[in-house]
Amino acid sequence: MNLLKPEDLLRQYCRARLNEEAVNVERVHFYKTDKRVNPKQEEPFWFSIGKLPVLVSAPHAVRHFRQKKIKMSDQYTGSIVYLLSQLTGCHAIATTKLYGGDPNMDDPCLYKEKISEIIRREKVKFVLDIHGAAGDRNFDVDFGTDSGRTLLKKEVMFQTLERNFQTFGFSQISHDYFAASGPNTVANFVARELKIPAVQVEINKKYRVPAQNSQGFHRIIGAFVQVITELAR
Repeated sequence: MNLLKPEDLLRQYCRARLNEEAVNVERVHFYKTDKRVNPKQEEPFWFSIGKLPVLVSAPHAVRHFRQKKIKMSDQYTGSIVYLLSQLTGCHAIATTKLYGGDPNMDDPCLYKEKISEIIRREKVKFVLDIHGAAGDRNFDVDFGTDSGRTLLKKEVMFQTLERNFQTFGFSQISHDYFAASGPNTVANFVARELKIPAVQVEINKKYRVPAQNSQGFHRIIGAFVQVITELAR
């Protein structure tokens, strides 16, 4: 995929009605329920093997357990990951079922085992682990790298991420508000155990409501598409 000017990409997405598709994807693949499944009997993840060497992840796309309590999902992060795989051909993974664990905190962890399988089988160069932040946070997006540790000295990749989000109009970018510093976070696990640079991306809720803020949602998708396209070169 060639890089396009942001305004051209956004016009293209408006014509494609990606906001409407996101709503449908969320309803079909990432519906919210407290019903728990047995992961030995039912696959709790959706994943797609692509052609570009970038993996996007949404561990909290549906509800999950933490400290024996059900936690709310990061709404529309699963749909974002799904659409990015369709638009760019990158690798992608997201939770689809409540299976009794927390994919971003557990050790051992079924979700991270699946990520390990994908990364070891495919030539992945970079991982974007996508999460959702509350609407009252004072940032548009937050990039968590555990003070740079998860980048594995690949600062150029981080600069590509930040520059493209700025180009798409996201001026309120914070660093390490959610630092991805826990030893078992997806970003830290990928960097430490799999030796692949990773960033935990937290998206403010106001950009994760495609039915109410289609333009903001399109800008998020556009920024990610440009980042993935550049990183895959």
